[in-house]
Amino acid sequence: MISKKTGVILFLIILILFVGTRVAGLHISYQQDESKLPYFADKTQHLPGGIPHPPLMELLFNNAGTVLGADNYRIIPFTLGFINIFLLFYLAKIMFNTRTALWAIFLFTVVYFSLISSLMLGVDGEFMPLFFLIAGIAYYKLRLKNFALKETWPYLIIFIFGIVGGVLTKVSAVLPIGAFALDFGIEKNIFKDIRKTMKYLLFGLITLIVLGGILYLSKFVFTFFDIDKALTYWKHFSNSSSFLDRGWLQTFIQFWKCILYASPLLILTPFFINKEIWEKTKPLFFFLGIGVIFYLFVFDFSLGAIDMYLQFSVVPLCIISAAVFAKHIGNKGDESDKQKNKITFQIIGAILIFFLQFLPHIVPPLYPKILWLSRVISLKWNFLFPFTGGSGPVPFYVSFLFIAMSWMICVLFVLYSLKRPAVKKIAIISILIFGLTYNVIFMEEYLFGRINGSTQTLIDNAVVHIKSNNKIKEVLVYNDNGGFEIRQTEKYKRRIYAVPAYEKYYKEIFEGFRGNILFIDIPKLSEDSFYKKFFDTCTVVYDESSGKILSKIYDCSIKKL
Repeated sequence: MISKKTGVILFLIILILFVGTRVAGLHISYQQDESKLPYFADKTQHLPGGIPHPPLMELLFNNAGTVLGADNYRIIPFTLGFINIFLLFYLAKIMFNTRTALWAIFLFTVVYFSLISSLMLGVDGEFMPLFFLIAGIAYYKLRLKNFALKETWPYLIIFIFGIVGGVLTKVSAVLPIGAFALDFGIEKNIFKDIRKTMKYLLFGLITLIVLGGILYLSKFVFTFFDIDKALTYWKHFSNSSSFLDRGWLQTFIQFWKCILYASPLLILTPFFINKEIWEKTKPLFFFLGIGVIFYLFVFDFSLGAIDMYLQFSVVPLCIISAAVFAKHIGNKGDESDKQKNKITFQIIGAILIFFLQFLPHIVPPLYPKILWLSRVISLKWNFLFPFTGGSGPVPFYVSFLFIAMSWMICVLFVLYSLKRPAVKKIAIISILIFGLTYNVIFMEEYLFGRINGSTQTLIDNAVVHIKSNNKIKEVLVYNDNGGFEIRQTEKYKRRIYAVPAYEKYYKEIFEGFRGNILFIDIPKLSEDSFYKKFFDTCTVVYDESSGKILSKIYDCSIKKL
């Protein structure tokens, strides 16, 4: 039992940690598609209605962005995340107790996936979870009273507000409805009666129709909302290809990347739930299951940013994992000298894993990707893996050896505890220790890049040079690293996506090009690639490095002989 005073102190400490880690990333460069939001919000460059989502997203970013300015858009998801930490605490407290609520917001603070969710521009990370948390709080209040509406009708209104708010933010916000409906059906034994089942299925269908009607009518309230553009956007994912011809490799690479972002803390800890935790978190598991099926199989999101869309999973995973940690860690009277020695051993192990990053590592080029696979299969894990995406984050490197060893150790603890339940507690503590180390490294490399290099530092320095050099008139930007800042200098020509399939397209662009190229080499480009060979025909006029990352500015008006 945590005293009220202790609870307040711990809450404030976690809140300070949350703010501190997020403030450090508020001015990280917008990566690729992130820069579209400031562009759409600028009414001097773009007419209203440019964002192909329900109206609340554009309403928020346009109005807040006008006040904050184009450089400060990350304050929007950060502010929403700050609100969400209070809502998350309250929801976890309703479901369990204060101890679990503190664990939930602690995980919400220290997990890297949560960090980028509260900094990346979009609605999946914090805006949609805001409405999910509101609906979740109301639903659990109703659930605790066995859905007796005479006593809890105000919570029904709050629940409806949360659902409608979510749908007016993004259409996929209907997914929690399925999770709550499934749990409601189980709690009320509806599925045992065919008549009741049909009755509530009809009610669910009517609910979806009403939500669709609200979405349609919202265009008369939010006159900038272009519902035809939103529908066309969704058709893009539904008609892009047949089921078997989808980009399954890309889909599962992005899904795998989300698992790495979520870390052992959120992925492996749920394996330790018991019946009590399951009963209380069923709606969260249903939400996770429905969401994963939706994003991986229902539509072809290989064309989108699945690693951003799956940010919805952070909140439910934090609560589920928090319930496990609260049950097994920190209870008075259950520590022994033998157990303390084991914990000390785990800390030493985590330190050793940390230092693996300082062994010699190579940086393989992004293409051909068979090189990555061959190194993984042959256990040559001493290479750096680039983390980035079409909607962020700004590229950074983490040692694959460090990642693989961290996961292997945690998975072994899970498997060993299944065979020997007596070691369950030490296994959970080990996942906490190795998981925290893992997330600290991801957060540090993203925010500062002290070990493997800072893309942000290279962007800042290169932009200063480009801005001050009057000879530089137009710039092609590799991977759009620093593209937003170059746009602000009014010297931005276009971005370069160095994909082998695009070589014919870029060959036409490069012919006769006499401007400059900003080449911040992450993800690394193969020396034998068509793109690198063209770059090398130009003269290097600026050269810098940070860790394993190189930065060059080429002048293509001066060709090498």
